[in-house]
Amino acid sequence: MTNREFQERVRFCRQRLYGMAYMLLGTQADCEDAVQEALMKAWRKLASLREEQYFETWLMRIVINECRSLQRSHARRRETPLELCVAALPASPEPELYMALKSLPGKYSVLLTLKYINGYTISEMAKILRLPQGTVASRLNRAKMLLRKELGEEEGL
Repeated sequence: MTNREFQERVRFCRQRLYGMAYMLLGTQADCEDAVQEALMKAWRKLASLREEQYFETWLMRIVINECRSLQRSHARRRETPLELCVAALPASPEPELYMALKSLPGKYSVLLTLKYINGYTISEMAKILRLPQGTVASRLNRAKMLLRKELGEEEGL
């Protein structure tokens, strides 16, 4: 893949990458740092991409890993409390939904974000997260139940 092809493919999925990073990190600065670092790592490790058709899922995996690394770094320094992250979320017609999503454990909020915000299929999510499809499906169901409980709803999603 050439530099130009890489840039084109990144441009196509950049919005999804930033969306995932923002959902995981909650601040614009951290989001930009994580995505930029992930793109640099992806370019350096481009040879490790076995099948170009999975470029976006491969890149999303790198972004998620970079976000988790940044979260661990913040946790060690005890920065960015949840209240600040929620306050930094963009204005939304459903702020309760974003607050509830942010309050879920990371493995569940990532699944809900991948599925309902970014529109990935179970199969694509399994590739991104390097999990069996059955595990992704069961965790997604659990995530929906936890989100409903957090929102105080009996039905939905």
